[in-house]
Amino acid sequence: MGDSSPDGTATNRLRAAFVASLVALSASSVPLGLTAQVDVEPTLSGRALLGDSTLTQGMVVLHHLTNTTQGEIDSVAIAADGSFSFRLPTVPDPELGDGFFASVDRHDVTYFGGFLTTLSQLDSVYRIQTYDTVLAPEQGVELQMEIRTLFFEAVDGRWLVTDVFQLGNTRTRTIVTRETGAVWRYPLPPGAYEFAVSEGDVAPDVIDLEEGDLVLRASVAPGSRMFVVRYALDELSTAIPTPGVVDQFELLIREPSPPMDVEGLSFLTRVELEAGSTYRRYSGQSVDLPAIQLVALELPTQPPVEWVAVVLALLLTGMALFALRGSDLSLAREAPQLPATDRHSLLVQVARLDDEFEVQTAPDAAARALYERRRAELLRHIRGAP
Repeated sequence: MGDSSPDGTATNRLRAAFVASLVALSASSVPLGLTAQVDVEPTLSGRALLGDSTLTQGMVVLHHLTNTTQGEIDSVAIAADGSFSFRLPTVPDPELGDGFFASVDRHDVTYFGGFLTTLSQLDSVYRIQTYDTVLAPEQGVELQMEIRTLFFEAVDGRWLVTDVFQLGNTRTRTIVTRETGAVWRYPLPPGAYEFAVSEGDVAPDVIDLEEGDLVLRASVAPGSRMFVVRYALDELSTAIPTPGVVDQFELLIREPSPPMDVEGLSFLTRVELEAGSTYRRYSGQSVDLPAIQLVALELPTQPPVEWVAVVLALLLTGMALFALRGSDLSLAREAPQLPATDRHSLLVQVARLDDEFEVQTAPDAAARALYERRRAELLRHIRGAP
């Protein structure tokens, strides 16, 4: 399910492709299993499951989807062995957007099988997985944060954020909400506004922003569930709350943007999501912090002439030292920057350090650790510099 409004920008398509490279959802559309004979008239033969066993009663509904129409076209009772069968009115045709899927309702939760778009998919037994349910407490439950990806983009003097969540229900039952409660709550950055739900695996009307918290009221079956929300922030410098553990955290800031320190994540590289559009990418695994802090460090557009002369003198001194040391590159790498007491000089060192690290080809763990240690030390001095 998700937002049905069109979103035709190339940037959003490429964002989706980037997130898709991180996300491996387990909702298989072509389950492996026993083969079924395909007749002259196409037949969908399947089995309904309840957890690790067989669902022995209920109704299966067949849905037909084309480029112009969609709807329920047939239903059949589940046999005692969990099997069911439909004779399809047409052969699935991906070029026409012509496909079929089936669903089962159990305890007011609808479970869907995969989407069939080709004739060859009818060679496998079609499975619909259902589960027993458990009622969430009023305040909701903790769900595993498998992947979280945020895109920041400056638009009209503010920052628009695309926030992608992939949650995991590691239980063996579907979690359902109470009438006035929630399945899951999670804080967004302070001051978020213009909240909207975009594409994903849940309907927009079951996600909302309430008193700074993202609130999910959809039933969550075992496995993974992904959804996308968007909101605006007035400032890039912010704290992103991260209660619990985030298995994989990705943060991308579209350039041009001020120099940033993202406390809790490591800067990886710049990525180009479309021609002429680059993002600075920060990442972390098993992030276990109360919040990710974004600290913007503004550079002056026209530095004083005397400051430029000082930096140039430092560069020339450094080049002379490098020439004297010859090929002793390991010592040069470990040598600290010449001391600087003003904020502008320190910022230039951070920018130069970032650029030098980005041009390295596949830096090893030692090189990355050295880079992060130097950068953290420079930022520490910047905060105390005039």
